[in-house]
Formats: sequence, structure tokens, C-alpha cells
Amino acid sequence: MRFAAPTIRQIGLLITVAILSSRVAHASCWEDAGSQYGIDPALLKAIAWKESRGWTGARGPMLKGGNQAIGLMQINTVHLPTLARVGIQRRDLFDACTSQRVGAWVLANCISQFGSTWKAVGCYNTGPASTNTAAQLRYVRDVQRYYAAYKRAQLEAQ
Repeated sequence: MRFAAPTIRQIGLLITVAILSSRVAHASCWEDAGSQYGIDPALLKAIAWKESRGWTGARGPMLKGGNQAIGLMQINTVHLPTLARVGIQRRDLFDACTSQRVGAWVLANCISQFGSTWKAVGCYNTGPASTNTAAQLRYVRDVQRYYAAYKRAQLEAQ
């Protein structure tokens, strides 16, 4: 069964609800993660919305090589050996604040490779070595829509 694509108004409403709930649950985590890596928290929220619709318990399908994307920011388990060196384990990625911080780290690594560009956001989804530009473009378009909606909601909340 196919579903119709959500309208901008529906996306805006969903994101507004997500913003309000995230303010209550872990607002400072978004700010802290963004500040630590110089990334707009609204961009991190837009990525989280695209990745998991804000669900901290999200689990993606098993990927080739046995890796899986997990948690709010859908962190790929390929990063677990590196994360273990700083005391972060698989189960920690289901914690909203930890997932936000690690997601900001992953995006910061992409930014260091591709600059502060939408290509870096595409890298967040497909990985830095990917040549799947079609998938990156689809991903980036969605994140751009959600990011714009978060920014509008921020302005309206002021």
C-alpha cells in the first residue's frame, strides 16, 4: 500500500509537536551536542526526525556486514569500536542525549571531510565513502524540509 507524501503543513505540525516534547524531555542535550561540535541544534533535530521520527528505541534493518543503525539518531554500529574507547556501548545509543551527542560527532566528521555543506548531511546517511548520490540527494531533500520547519517553529515560538 502506498501512502501520500505528507504536506508541508503536516510536517510542520509534527515537527512542532516534536520540538515541544523535546524541550521538555531533553532540550539542553540538543543545545549541548550542537555547541560541542558547532552544529545548529535544529539541524540535528531535523536529522533525528528523518532518521527515527524522534523514537529513541528505533532500530534499522541489519546491513551488509552485520551492522545496524540504532537509536534516535540512527547511529551505525560500525562506530561501536571507536565509541567503546570513550566508554559508549551499544545500549547507550538508545539514550536520547547520548544519541544526540554521537550523532553530532558523526555529522562533525562528515563536515570535516566535506565542509559545512549539504553533502556532509548526505554523508551522515550513507557514510563518507558512499558514491550513492541519488540516496544522498533524497535524504538531504527531506532533512532540508524538516530543518526549514524546525527553524520556522523556532521563530514562531519567540
